[in-house]
Formats: sequence, C-alpha cells, structure tokens
Amino acid sequence: MLGHISQCWNERHWIGSGGLPPERLDAEWLLRLAGASGMHWPYLTLVKSSLQPAVKDFSTDIPGYRQRGIDTERVAQLVADGYTMKYQRLEDFDDAIRAEVHELQAHFGLVTTAYGFITPAESRGLSFHRDASHVVVIQLEGHKAWNIVRPSGAADPNAGLESDPQGEHIDFVLSPGDLLYLPHGWPHCARTASGRSVHLTFTIARPHPSALAAELLVGEQTDPEAVLAQAVHRLGI
Repeated sequence: MLGHISQCWNERHWIGSGGLPPERLDAEWLLRLAGASGMHWPYLTLVKSSLQPAVKDFSTDIPGYRQRGIDTERVAQLVADGYTMKYQRLEDFDDAIRAEVHELQAHFGLVTTAYGFITPAESRGLSFHRDASHVVVIQLEGHKAWNIVRPSGAADPNAGLESDPQGEHIDFVLSPGDLLYLPHGWPHCARTASGRSVHLTFTIARPHPSALAAELLVGEQTDPEAVLAQAVHRLGI
C-alpha cells in the first residue's frame, strides 16, 4: 500500500485493496464509541451536505470543561435525518488505528490523523470540497459512490468548499476492503450508494511552511538546491 501511494504521491489518485482493519472496527464499534467514557465534542461531530447542527443540539454541558458530552439519543435522531457521524482523532481511542497512524507518519514524515465516518443510506456528509491534507480512505462497510476531480491546473492546497470544480471528473464506488489515495487539493464528494456506509480516513498533512523552514535551516544541509529539493519533497509539490 505505502509503495503504491508513494508512486502516486501528489500526481494521481490510486484505488487498491488496503485490507480491512480488525473486524471489531466496524459501524457497531463506532456507534458504541459515541457513548463511551472519554468521548465528547469535538471528537464527535455531525454533518449533512457540509452543514452542521448546533453543538448544543447533540451534546450536553460538562461542568467546568469546554468539551461537551454526547447525547446519543439526539445523535441517533440526527442520523435518522440523514446526518453523517464524523469522529476525529480516532487514534486516541484504539491501538490498531494508532499503529496505522504511526506507520503512515513514519513512512511519509508528515503529521497523520485518523477520522471515522458513518453515513446513513442515500446521504452525503460533505458537498464538493478540497482537503489541505493528502487523504487515505479505507472502506469498512457498505458502498460509497465517489466523484473526484483531477484539477485542470495547479491544485489549490487550501481546504474549502468548491461548488463547481473544474477538471476531469472521475466516478467510482468503494466497497468493503477498498482503499483510496487522494492528493491534497483535489475536489471530491461522496454519497452512500446503497445502505449505510462506514469508512476510515487518514489525513497526511503537509507541515506549516514556517515549521518546515525552521526544520530545514537548522539541519546540517547547507546547499540551497538540496534544501529546496527537500522542501519540495516534504510539501508534496
């Protein structure tokens, strides 16, 4: 998997078979996680066609804390209304996912974070948008129809909505066990093709330019062309 992604890095997408994580990492595990101790907003949010409900509509106060507890009954109602459950930093909750994050981070040398998505039937969580990070998706359950766009020019590396993306549109469906690599800045959206869909997403983030510059300049490398080459490689440009 890592070799294929490296070959495609920042140039083209790749669809392959990534293998499924342990069987316990499924929709039921994610649903149970919503009510687990330690789970709270903003670890769990909801989204429907890029719109989010008010935080108070699915959470409760935790006295003395900025975080808010999860109201699982209200979450279930919102999911029934077509909202996607979006989990952030899943590596904080599971050893297997943490190991995947560490492997990706060690290979690419870039900050990696794990997300989980449960999308109900005939729904989409996000409209067409760009991610500032490179994305690796593993489909766990159900089928999800994707529309990605190879930009006609240089990809915009900044995250944001893009209602009318220009470029080559590519359509496909991910099934359980399928893996997708998507370069940063490629517009995309996805919709459940049949029934509920569950997938993991690993974001591989480019370093902030100031942090990268500091890292490169304090290193042993003093040749300007070598420093530039390292920067280009790290930024994925």
